[in-house]
Formats: sequence, C-alpha cells, structure tokens
Amino acid sequence: MRGLLPLFLLSLAACGGGGAREAAPGVSLLGDFSIAETSPAGAKWKLNAEKGRMDERRNTMIFSSPDIKFYDGGAVSSEITARFGSLKMGERSAVLNDDVVVDARKDGMRLTTTRLYYSSARGKIWTEEPLIIYRGRTVTRGRGFTANPDLSEIEIHHQETRLGGQK
Repeated sequence: MRGLLPLFLLSLAACGGGGAREAAPGVSLLGDFSIAETSPAGAKWKLNAEKGRMDERRNTMIFSSPDIKFYDGGAVSSEITARFGSLKMGERSAVLNDDVVVDARKDGMRLTTTRLYYSSARGKIWTEEPLIIYRGRTVTRGRGFTANPDLSEIEIHHQETRLGGQK
C-alpha cells in the first residue's frame, strides 16, 4: 500500500482538465489517468483508465475502460480489461464489470466473464459468474473460479472442457 499512494497522487497531479465540470465536495474527477501498486521488487500492477471519479469520503475510485497490467519480475504477466470498475483504496480490492477479459501472457490463456473481483492482499482474482477460458483449441466453460492474476493455480467450479472440432 505504501507504493500506491505516491503514484496515485502523481496521477492526480497529471490529470488534465477536460472541461469545466465540477465535482461535488470530496469528489475528484479524473481523466486519462494511471495508478499503480509497487513493492521493493517493482510494480505489482498498473491500472490505466479513460475516466474516473475518486470519492475521498468513501476512499473509493470508480472508473471506465480499465486496463490493468500485472507484473512478474518486471515483465507483464497478464492484462485485464473491462468496461467499468471500482477500487477500494483502503482494502486494495477491485471489482471489474462488463466484458471482462483476462489475457495471460505466459501460457496464452484468455478468460472472459461479466464480473471479476481482485484482492491485492490475497493476490487473487475470482468470480461466481459464468466464464469461458480459451487455450489453443481447448475451450473450458465454468461457473465460478479463483486464480492468480496470470491464471496460474486456477480452480474452476462447475467445469466443462471441449477440444476444438468436437461436438
């Protein structure tokens, strides 16, 4: 969490005004911003979003078109995109909604779902919603899963797997 606040403050300072919209007291409007969590080893993850709103009273950020990159040894290990999301700053947890896609770079897996949760403290992503995982010609469908953000150590609930070309 120590690495999160300085980068967030820098991202706020870098946000340019996109118009004369005013926010309610305690609410900051953000445009084309980035926020990251770091450790002594480097970045753990970095979030880029088109628009956002920081509610200081609730310590929550809401954003649109998020693109989150997770890092392992300085290299991107996975990338998650969605239409909308929110981040609880104090809990270091996020919820991503609508057209959620997880692309795991190491083994070429791609997961799609409608809602995804992330906890930085646990280092896990999960959902209880229907999901589809694509890996080469293999398609796995399920309802609910838990995994590391790079889709390693994945546990899928109510699973059905098919190889391409099978009916």
